[in-house]
Amino acid sequence: MNHFNIISSLILFGLSILCFWFPYKNENKKTGIVTGTILSLLIAWTILAELEFLIIFIWSFILTFQIIFLTYWIFRVFKRPKTGKYVSLLLTLGLILLFMSPWISDWTFSKNDARELLSEHNIELKDNFRILKNESGGFMDYAHTLKIQISESDKIRIAKEIRESKGFLEFIDYKKDFPSANYETFEKLNYETENHLNREYWTKEPMEDGTSHFYFQLSKSENELQYIGTDF
Repeated sequence: MNHFNIISSLILFGLSILCFWFPYKNENKKTGIVTGTILSLLIAWTILAELEFLIIFIWSFILTFQIIFLTYWIFRVFKRPKTGKYVSLLLTLGLILLFMSPWISDWTFSKNDARELLSEHNIELKDNFRILKNESGGFMDYAHTLKIQISESDKIRIAKEIRESKGFLEFIDYKKDFPSANYETFEKLNYETENHLNREYWTKEPMEDGTSHFYFQLSKSENELQYIGTDF
């Protein structure tokens, strides 16, 4: 274990002791014993199991529970049980919103957001379009995927722009020779496969969400454009 994990585990064990102590001293011995024991065993298991990067997410959940639990019982110790309920409830709602923020941002992603995102890559949509898919997130790596249905005229214009780009590679059998953009030159790679027109490139400075590797795929049979931005 590294120093960070050692210090973090000691803090969690200390909070587990408090999760036992406050209910126990407030005439709720069973609650204190059960809670303290389960938390301590869970922390010990995560250490012994060597869960690597997953330990961060498990410990975050444990710490969140401990904070909410102790908030409630501290107010109870000071004879303010109702205040403890309201504060712990607000903390719970706030933390739920925090953990769900990636999904919330996906749900609230609008057409204006899509237009702004694509315009940053010099792709403009003149006609109306429909968002088919929008997902973002990741554990160790971050990726944002957007798939939209565009008009025929926008498709023709974007296809022409890709085909007339400098260094455009005509039909490539990706099963035999799949091209890849050079992350050192930051040049745009434009090429055609059996079903798509493709554009891929890296940028020197990442976008606001941390992505710096971008991939666009325009369907040749459907009026669909897909965007993928990653930080890897």
